[in-house]
Amino acid sequence: MEYNLPWFLTDPAAKFIYCSDKPYLVLDFETTNQYNGSALEESNDIVLACWTIVNPATQTEKSYHKFGGEYDQGELLDAISYIQKSRGFIVAHHAKFELQWLKRLGAELRDVLVYCTMLGQWVLDGNKNLPRNLDALAATYKLPRKIDLVSRLIKAGVDPKDIPKSWLLDYCARDVELAKQLFEIQVQQLKDRDQLHLALARNLCCAVLADIEMVGMNLDAEAVNREYEETLLAYNQTSAELYTLTGGINLASPKQLAKLLYEDLKFPIPKDFKGNEIRTKTGLPSTNAALLDRLKPETDEQRKFLELYRKYNKLDSLLTKNLNFFKGVVDEYNSKFYGIFNQGITGTHRLSSSGRKLRFKSSNKDLRVQFQNLPRVYKKLFWSGNEDYVVGEADGAQLEFRVAADLGKDPVAYDMIATGGDVHADTAKVFVDWNASHKNNQHPDFVGLDYKKARQPAKAQSFKPLYGGQGSHPAEREYCEFFRKKYEGISRTQDTWAKIVLDRKVLRTPYGMEFYWPDTKLVKGYITNTTQIYNYPVQGLATAEIIPIALVFFWHMIRDKNIVVFTTIHDSIVSYVHKDEIEDYKRLSKEALTTCVYKFLKSVYNYDFVVPLGVGIKISRNWGQSDKEEIWNVFPDGREDYKEK
Repeated sequence: MEYNLPWFLTDPAAKFIYCSDKPYLVLDFETTNQYNGSALEESNDIVLACWTIVNPATQTEKSYHKFGGEYDQGELLDAISYIQKSRGFIVAHHAKFELQWLKRLGAELRDVLVYCTMLGQWVLDGNKNLPRNLDALAATYKLPRKIDLVSRLIKAGVDPKDIPKSWLLDYCARDVELAKQLFEIQVQQLKDRDQLHLALARNLCCAVLADIEMVGMNLDAEAVNREYEETLLAYNQTSAELYTLTGGINLASPKQLAKLLYEDLKFPIPKDFKGNEIRTKTGLPSTNAALLDRLKPETDEQRKFLELYRKYNKLDSLLTKNLNFFKGVVDEYNSKFYGIFNQGITGTHRLSSSGRKLRFKSSNKDLRVQFQNLPRVYKKLFWSGNEDYVVGEADGAQLEFRVAADLGKDPVAYDMIATGGDVHADTAKVFVDWNASHKNNQHPDFVGLDYKKARQPAKAQSFKPLYGGQGSHPAEREYCEFFRKKYEGISRTQDTWAKIVLDRKVLRTPYGMEFYWPDTKLVKGYITNTTQIYNYPVQGLATAEIIPIALVFFWHMIRDKNIVVFTTIHDSIVSYVHKDEIEDYKRLSKEALTTCVYKFLKSVYNYDFVVPLGVGIKISRNWGQSDKEEIWNVFPDGREDYKEK
């Protein structure tokens, strides 16, 4: 089926547009500075726009500027229209910021191709944790720095509209010139390293994220209020029980908690691998939460305390990290909040997120939550905000295992995936069989379970060996060995990666990304950094390349549909879907997460992905509440299998 896709998604040579003779526009905005000048803050406005149009074909460039608000930027929109008609692009540093302001100006982001100099540097840096702001990159490439006085004024909180116009214009024009110079340097490096395709993918995703952030997340007020009241009641009841049991000690005091644990309740003080008691610098037995998880109760009193204390901590975390925020949004912000997606942060190049801080009357400090790391149990608190719409979630089924199978050219893993084999059932069998033959050292997660019931806890173990996991329990170590022997292609490939890094300190993946571990060495037969070396190429291709590619195509294909993407979480794309377009939603999700990925990887990345890709789709009024999941296995040649569960 044909879709109204822009040329830069359909032209296999689009990655070379950045080093072509097409005109491009370098852009920078200075805005009022609430929430760092974000376009998501309605009270913010544009103070100044500066842009330069560069035409490599004629070797000319001309600079422009416009003081004024968002309704005064007609000249800029005309310039962008010219660039679009010429099949050019826009250059900016942290381009998501500029894109959101362009959306407020009325531009259709689906028609805009950008090049972000921060993202270009992210590709060049790989997994190096380096600063990528304009000042830092100017220093890196020995380019003229920004004008310090204006920069200091803005950082001190002075509103740009209160800075003398001549100063602000010089400052903004210098940012434009610096971004242009960075672009020219980076593009040549990306071309030389055959990484233009990676930069293209991140820039295409940048426009999608700019749009998603402006959609926001809708909370179901009734569901939030119910969950909040139930959790608060359970928290108060647990607090009261703990107060009675402990005599009212302050559990937040390490000294009082240590006395309770090791003197009153007589837990043995945890020891390190050398057999030494683990204590703080002051000599106090440690009450670190991770160590408390190692405590094994032997008396009823010990068991009762640990049960209540762990329940208390869990409820406290749910309230302070999520429910207090959700309740405040429902009561004071009309049940809607906005978050931020971050590119340029993670070493694997997958997305991360952070919440926009909100101040509530009931709190003396700002609170926030992320888009991505929400407890799964709280998906049910979100809905579309409109009874004519449902929430659709489409995810890449077992994506990282499929990617590992493809990178490892593993025939056993391929057959398991192609025939619909159950990896988790294999895992469950190993652990159940272990417990049956080791009565005195059973794995606690599988005690008393048969193969069928063990499948659910097995999910937490199935792919640990994929990332160099060894396991802490003998049953886990046995499973890791089973996995490595069964999937020899994956294991052999990952071992090869580690040896390459040991020799060269860098690994270039088959899809072009380069990861660096300069401190890698051999210690007693073990290659340091092995866990990351095993993990980064797999997680990178799966959730830093494939999912963003699918997200980009899906977002463009729903252009004329009553379907709106409102978040993406690692391997999933989540949308508000009109009830009349559910079948279209399923078809487009499946195509974006499979066929479009195959084609884009082949034509733009020059990478043939041969393992079947999977798609799982759930649709319900509230996010994730459907008992039915539709799953497709789609092969590169177009064949597909379907099942429901």
